[in-house]
Amino acid sequence: MKDNNPYFYLASSQLFPFTASIQTDRRDTDLLAIAQEALALVEAGHTADALDLYSTTIEKHPQLPFFYACRSLLNTHLGDEEGAFYDYQIAKKLDFNYHNFLEWQENTGAMHLAPELEELNEEMKQNDSSSQSFINRAMLWVQHFDYEQAIDDYSLALAIADNPEVRISRAAVFMRMLRYDMALMDLNAAIGLDPKLHMAFLYRAKLFVAVREDDAALADFEQALQLAPDNIEIFEERASYYERIEDWRAAIADYNQVISRNPTDFYCYVLRADAYERVEDWQEAIADYDEAIRLNPHYSDLYQYRGTLKQKIGDEDGAARDFNTFEDLEQE
Repeated sequence: MKDNNPYFYLASSQLFPFTASIQTDRRDTDLLAIAQEALALVEAGHTADALDLYSTTIEKHPQLPFFYACRSLLNTHLGDEEGAFYDYQIAKKLDFNYHNFLEWQENTGAMHLAPELEELNEEMKQNDSSSQSFINRAMLWVQHFDYEQAIDDYSLALAIADNPEVRISRAAVFMRMLRYDMALMDLNAAIGLDPKLHMAFLYRAKLFVAVREDDAALADFEQALQLAPDNIEIFEERASYYERIEDWRAAIADYNQVISRNPTDFYCYVLRADAYERVEDWQEAIADYDEAIRLNPHYSDLYQYRGTLKQKIGDEDGAARDFNTFEDLEQE
């Protein structure tokens, strides 16, 4: 990991407005100094100045999701839901973990405790808690968007017994919180404890993808596949990475591997069809939509997608039939 990687250090800084996260006091890069200054403006009530600073920085660095997320949170506070949603969409597109983070900010503390969580809390009060009980409760906290509590419980489980799989689970929560520094520490530790654990390499690859460390991501995907050559999730995640960098042929090759191992999942064909569209291989894309429709004939959007492609190859009658089917299904 490069020390000067802004995708990594900005997220890890937690310098977001209106959050309870533990924030860094680092100012050793221009971007961190800007994040600190904008946050100070927000906390002093100078929201218009903060908004201007976020906007100016976004104009200069449109590839960084961090400042879109900051502006989204500020716009939410100011009641500009349209502006907040616009920034959320861009941040999400640049790094899906920002979707998880902003969803967490929106929902934290808003959900009632599920009965199973209340029961587990009572049971743990009355009995000595095992490592597994902390793990079970951590998973429930995640479902309730209470990520800090989940981290605490995973940490308590690790204090009882250091376990690489628990470290992966905690790293996954850290990634949802955009604590990339802590996630990387856990994943490195998990690999140190068990270098044959393919999920540790997969999650670290996903982290490297998020922070644009492409060579490291590809190396970890490859290592994960060497350890688990038939694992569908690895091929899916690498295909998604190839799509992001617009290497459509590589994405198609990975979707081929997914489909060969799971030929009855209609959505795999949809994903490969989209990749075929990007390279203008209309016939292969149509063939994939044919199979997706055979597997899931009531998914209306598939007919619209296929109809559009049939128009491209001059099949107006076929396109019209697909568009009619789409309309019929939409009205059901």
